[in-house]
Amino acid sequence: MDLINWVILVLIILAIALAVWRFLTLRPRGTSVVMRRLPASGTHGWRHGTVRYDNGNLEYYKLRSLSPRADLVISRGDLVFHETRPMSDREAAFMSPGLTVASISDAHTDYEIALDRRGLMALTAWVESAPDARQERVDIKRLRERITRGRNGR
Repeated sequence: MDLINWVILVLIILAIALAVWRFLTLRPRGTSVVMRRLPASGTHGWRHGTVRYDNGNLEYYKLRSLSPRADLVISRGDLVFHETRPMSDREAAFMSPGLTVASISDAHTDYEIALDRRGLMALTAWVESAPDARQERVDIKRLRERITRGRNGR
């Protein structure tokens, strides 16, 4: 019985340490948001969290999660920004004042994300600055063949 108590105590200490680490490392480096997956009705599904832009990915970390990894990762190439809308009266009851709700989607799922004015501007700029998906990849092998054409015989 004494061993079980020690194991429980170690697990509780580990969970608290992980929560403190996550809070101290994510909060200062991200944008506070409220996000939900669609379809959702009324005020159902909204979750507070933090968004970070890492290389070509949008990483969403839920406020009440202990995972050291992002809870949701959306590739910038797959992300589509649809429209914005003001918060409804029911949403304004539990969200910070001055937030705007933006509709976004990736290849498979639609989301709504509530951000302040600066966060919305950062998200929009980050999405719009993505390289065009139709941009051709450079084939290094073909390029090298074109450059060295005719030099092999000399």
